[in-house]
Amino acid sequence: MKRLHLVIAGLALIVAACGGTTGSPGSSSSTSGPSKVASVAAEVPTSIMAQAPFQVATDATYAPNEFINADSGAIEGWDIDLGNALCKVMGVACTWNNVTFDDIIAQLKASTPSEVAGGDKPRYQFSISSWSPTSDREASGIDFISYYKAGESWVVKASGGPTVNSMADLCGHSVAVEKGTTEETYSWQFMGQNVDGTPMAGGTNHCNGKKITVLSFGTQTDANSALLSGRADIGFLDSPVAAYQASVTGNKLKAVGTPCSVAAYGIAVVKGSALEHALTDGVKYLIDNGYYKSILQKWNVANGSISSSDVSLNNNNSIGASCVPS
Repeated sequence: MKRLHLVIAGLALIVAACGGTTGSPGSSSSTSGPSKVASVAAEVPTSIMAQAPFQVATDATYAPNEFINADSGAIEGWDIDLGNALCKVMGVACTWNNVTFDDIIAQLKASTPSEVAGGDKPRYQFSISSWSPTSDREASGIDFISYYKAGESWVVKASGGPTVNSMADLCGHSVAVEKGTTEETYSWQFMGQNVDGTPMAGGTNHCNGKKITVLSFGTQTDANSALLSGRADIGFLDSPVAAYQASVTGNKLKAVGTPCSVAAYGIAVVKGSALEHALTDGVKYLIDNGYYKSILQKWNVANGSISSSDVSLNNNNSIGASCVPS
């Protein structure tokens, strides 16, 4: 999942460092989570701690990773639970902001004139939103701290949907994606094109005369609706999200194919952020002390877990087959 622009979409949920969130049935946050860890908290510079509560950006349309609880209006998901635990370990209060995915990177780097005059305070301290580290994003001024791994996958209607085993099966079909994501990029790259439809330097059209009709939506929720309504033939999204969509639609959808380009998720921060050490060691602490495993198991996404030795900066390596051939 991935994004980049400039409009805040919706609410902010304040989560105190000693607080927690309530998840969906069978997947709620633990009420006995971690506490402040002195060694990790000490890595948060005093000047940064003074900015608390930390503003955290997420696009809450990507269940079960991050989404809005329809009953309470709260931002929930396993990414949110993990972020809350991380804030506790760092000893800081955090405020979750629901932001359009395609806007987050620009907002991470954005500063108003008054913020510049006051020391260039960023709009958000970091983002947890199912980010896949890529060289393009890093070149734009963002670093990623890995904490999970997932691949790109597909969903179709359970009855009458097309057969999809790989990217080649998208050719000749309409495909719903969220704007700014790697799924959007891969759909165009498979046809040898950039996202704007222009020829990609050195690109190859792997569709053999056919084309993928890429339908890009501002939120994953809208992309899901396009598939359910029949406007799109196939949904292209991250593997844990695909599995979740299949499970909550009353058997109307099913996840298909083998995920491609399995790679790290990363916490996004402005390149060289003073929070990188605290975030890295905080994630390692959660993994080594069982909190990470507990969160993933409660949301049924433990198959993407990593070890603390895998927590690193800007891990762009894919595991297994790539979605787009080299």
